Amino acid sequence: MALGNTAREFGSLAKWLHWLVAIGIFALFWLGLEQGGMEKGTEKEAARAIHASVALAVFALMTLRLAWRLMNEVPEHPCDMPIWQKLSAEVVHWGLYGAVFVQLISGSMTVATGGKPLPFFGLFSIPLPIEENGDNHHFWEEVHESVWIAVAALVIIHILGALYNHFIARNDVMRRMTTGMKN
Repeated sequence: MALGNTAREFGSLAKWLHWLVAIGIFALFWLGLEQGGMEKGTEKEAARAIHASVALAVFALMTLRLAWRLMNEVPEHPCDMPIWQKLSAEVVHWGLYGAVFVQLISGSMTVATGGKPLPFFGLFSIPLPIEENGDNHHFWEEVHESVWIAVAALVIIHILGALYNHFIARNDVMRRMTTGMKN
């Protein structure tokens, strides 16, 4: 399989980035929901540090993924796919990119306005040049706690669209990002 995309399917780098980001996003959902129910203390702080570390990794992968997408061709939609489905797919894909970046940035801003650097698995921390500020911290925390619902909704729509194309429309849309195209 080629590294780069073709007019028919995504290349190996795009596939790896897609699935690594997907795993990261699901891990972030789980970690975020888990820490939301925890009492303040060292266990919650450790969960937050892991959550922030995974978020930094996802941010790096998403940035690479977006750059790769902009530099490579994107496989064409099936020619018999209705235009509204093609447009919906584009809106959902770009909506996911936007919502995930808003979520990652709002999380970073929540940490920074709380007066802390961004941790990365205990290896190092990245201090952001943002002043500690309670009002701004509350704002970014609210954004972060709200936008994940949009990300989750878009992920569900994305998955349902892939399943629809694979099992009902019986086209190669899902294979472009998984096992590869039929010959």
